[in-house]
Amino acid sequence: MTGMATSRGLRVAGADFDLAPQNRRKRYRVVVHGLRHFCQKLPGLLGNEQWEVLDRSRHRPVELANLVRDLRSCDLLFNWAGRIDMGRFLWAARYLGINKMVTFWCGSDVLRAQEFFAQGKVDSWIVSKIHWAASATLADEVRAMGIPCEFVQASFVEQVLQPKPLPKTFSVLVFVPTSASAELYGWDRIVSVARALPDMRFDLIGLHEGQRLKVPPNVTVHQWTSNVLSAYEQSTVLWRPVRHDAGISFMVLEALAHGRHVLYTYPVPGAVEVRSAEEARRQLEHLRALHDSGSLPLNQLGREVVARNYTREVVRKELHRRWEEIILA
Repeated sequence: MTGMATSRGLRVAGADFDLAPQNRRKRYRVVVHGLRHFCQKLPGLLGNEQWEVLDRSRHRPVELANLVRDLRSCDLLFNWAGRIDMGRFLWAARYLGINKMVTFWCGSDVLRAQEFFAQGKVDSWIVSKIHWAASATLADEVRAMGIPCEFVQASFVEQVLQPKPLPKTFSVLVFVPTSASAELYGWDRIVSVARALPDMRFDLIGLHEGQRLKVPPNVTVHQWTSNVLSAYEQSTVLWRPVRHDAGISFMVLEALAHGRHVLYTYPVPGAVEVRSAEEARRQLEHLRALHDSGSLPLNQLGREVVARNYTREVVRKELHRRWEEIILA
């Protein structure tokens, strides 16, 4: 082999080989912390040869030691938990010199923060960091507290390439996780509409063992399961009358991916926005009339929206782009 040195590195047989270490693309290290359910999904979604994504949402002793070690050496902290007051974790992050941090708001984060905001308990260090939210509505609520915040799409679901046809019997799928949170999830609205439409079938999922709700005769309670595939396949409509959601509901996106029709408190393309029990009743009656006449198809618009905006590939590409911009800034 013959070659000659050049200002860029080594030239062999007419090709330049870049040997300068500073020109090699760096592997970024990102620590994710916060809500366990979401953090555990991120390494599989975002980790690759360029991105080392470390889930440090567990707090057992050995994992706390790993968290401290990795915070010292990470390029970015992605904290899937919004707050405006300092807790132990944020005090540790500040002490360890974390400069580049994204706070990702979802769920009841905002409700808790609003209480502290009303009391004037707002930490300037937290506010100075980058804030994203899981939905446009949540971003508006965070900005109302004087914190710059942007909606960044981080919800993803699998595409359903061959969804099952809508069932022969018109049915409405609803979700309530606990009796204590029934009001938040709109249980009173569900009961009101179910009683107004006694010949319509409602299927309730989400309640864990030991949880009880008094249900109308046309509401069937199903045992809790983490696999809700059959629930989507056996439903015509998902109705989610939640009063305050975590962001863009994963159940809404999953139902859309299955071509199901969706009624939701918030505006999402492919779903119908409904804000009251009366609106929901009218929409359900309209959908059932179409179903009974044989003219209610799969929700193709919902499937297209999921394929365009909510797949793993779309979310991965966008988060990598945004994370790199922050790290290199």
